[in-house]
Amino acid sequence: MHRIEARQIYTTCRGGATSHYPETVVVDAYEPGGHTVEVLGLDGGESGGLGFTIPASYFHATATTAAGRRRITGYYMTGTLDE
Repeated sequence: MHRIEARQIYTTCRGGATSHYPETVVVDAYEPGGHTVEVLGLDGGESGGLGFTIPASYFHATATTAAGRRRITGYYMTGTLDE
């Protein structure tokens, strides 16, 4: 797993287990070695703007695996929230 830090923005790979979460989230808090990541939904709607947790294993640096295949579940990093 890559380094997860507050204010990073992630977008879903649009797969299975993450389909009930917002498409895009921003990391609110993460404890190194923790099993979950506290995030805020950025897409509006019922979950938008609300805090909730997602398993840390869903968070990846890129939308592809080490073998170059497209990830089918989880989130990949797309930016950092500006101050």
